[in-house]
Amino acid sequence: MSNHDPPEIEEPFRPWFRRSKVEDDDRAPSLGRAVTRGLHKYGGGRVGRRKGTGPGLGRVAVREPHSSSRRCVIKARYVPIRTHGLKATKLHLAYLERAGVERDGSPGQLYGADENFNAEAVRTPLDGEQRQFRFIVSPEDGDALDLKEFARRFMGQVEKDLGRRLIWAAVNHHNTDNPHVHIVIRGVDRDGDDLRIDGRYIGREMRWRAQEIVTRELGPRLEFEFSRTRAAEIEAERLTEIDRMIADRVGPDRTVTLKELLSAPAPEGRNCVARLQTLGQFDLAREDRPGTWQLEDGWKESLVQLGEYHDRMERLIPLVGRKAIEYQMLDPKIPVPAFEGVVVGKGLDDELTGQMFAAVQTSAGVGYYVRLRPEVAESLRQGETVQVGFQTEPWLKPADRIIARFAQENAGIYDPPRHQRALETLPRVSRDRVDPSPAERVVANIRRLERLARYRLATQLPDGRWQVAPNLIGELEARERTHPRHLLRVEPVRAPALEPAQARVPNTENERAALGREHAEQLGLTYVSDPPRFRGRVFMCGPTSSGREYVRVVDEARRQFTLVPKPTGIERLRGRVVVVSRDHEQRLSIRLDPEISR
Repeated sequence: MSNHDPPEIEEPFRPWFRRSKVEDDDRAPSLGRAVTRGLHKYGGGRVGRRKGTGPGLGRVAVREPHSSSRRCVIKARYVPIRTHGLKATKLHLAYLERAGVERDGSPGQLYGADENFNAEAVRTPLDGEQRQFRFIVSPEDGDALDLKEFARRFMGQVEKDLGRRLIWAAVNHHNTDNPHVHIVIRGVDRDGDDLRIDGRYIGREMRWRAQEIVTRELGPRLEFEFSRTRAAEIEAERLTEIDRMIADRVGPDRTVTLKELLSAPAPEGRNCVARLQTLGQFDLAREDRPGTWQLEDGWKESLVQLGEYHDRMERLIPLVGRKAIEYQMLDPKIPVPAFEGVVVGKGLDDELTGQMFAAVQTSAGVGYYVRLRPEVAESLRQGETVQVGFQTEPWLKPADRIIARFAQENAGIYDPPRHQRALETLPRVSRDRVDPSPAERVVANIRRLERLARYRLATQLPDGRWQVAPNLIGELEARERTHPRHLLRVEPVRAPALEPAQARVPNTENERAALGREHAEQLGLTYVSDPPRFRGRVFMCGPTSSGREYVRVVDEARRQFTLVPKPTGIERLRGRVVVVSRDHEQRLSIRLDPEISR
């Protein structure tokens, strides 16, 4: 080294000067990242990548946050923009701006990157827009943040990562325990180019960016904050971050050892051990031998379902009070006979999709949690009598016969331009009726082919044509027999229902067995008719046609239930954990479980 070279002591300070020039980022961009941005700025990119896909599609250099970083949850949804999709996006924006969501209880206010934001422009259709991206960003301790400033810094960083000038809007919601931001990103950027965001960036790097910003604003988590959060997760009746850490260490045989758990950074290993003890109380894990735990098959799915159950209870309680635990959720996969009931109330089922629900109660006192599309829920009124039922949705659509016929005439290939030219040569059937143009018909067929591709009945070729399954019609008809699909229908009752005919009174055992089968179909649970010992939560059932009453004891973790003739004073145990067993006279009896009842 010559005497004119700078001393080595200066070298570590150079990155600090470079970092100060980068706004809203904690480090200078890498050389590869800078080159990628330059390529896309001037129209370049990786070979084979279409215009508008974004630089690297999520291959940005984002470091995983430290364990002490503030946490942030991001939920994402991709929404195609078509005829119904455009209507759904407008309803979604109306939902975001509904009354009572701001900190002071006022309606939500859309905002953007700066004060020049035009809310009406966000509602305007954009040429070439094929999709929109919706996000719910829920930072830890969001009530301590200026959510608008946080969202602007966050979206500025997302724009830097993607190398694109995005069109976006956001609304803050303070109406839950976790203040959060709803963000909508349009499907084209400010240059009019199609926007695609890689799923890896959405699922990981985007969340990491949000964590960086929250941590810079509030500082890293303190030890007591960390311990408080983990203590709540250890006892939680839902899938938690600790469960994900356990899952990362579970072997193919669903076992995990103490040694593997304690290899995690302290105190995460001890938290995993404590969580396994809680999972044991849920009958989702057991310690086979000292230091080795066996997880039940489907344990994570059971925790997800348990969390969804508690979420439904939180939505129902403001509408029906303590009766919420008696409400059953309708599942289209398990259709039930049509019934009539009164709309007790309505609410939001999913903030990300805008899906609503209605609490419907029959004249027999049976309550149902009915998920609804926003436009259907909007038409229902509280106190209105409705009929709820299911109808079978056909797999085979009219467009399928057109696609199949054209493909059969062309060696199994559907060629959109060729089909459009053929349609343009056909004479118009009626000049008084406005029919879709040949181009519109072909676009509709392409949308149908995209759906058929999900069923593995069509494949898009590199030149834009489609390879169609040889027996397309037969395949779809077979699926109607083997995999029927059911659509939920909710309609106002226009005329009074007829009085039901009197039925013969069955004996107790036959009635209990029939009721068990009926509830198993409605709830999607397994009915245990003769349990030697059974543990679960108590739910009330409406009286049967004979006037007899039963209670339902549900093991939510195992997705099982049993029925017990209603004993005196059982109302005080509603919703609590009990044990069902046979007494000395071999009758089913219920007693409170002192270990985990809460």
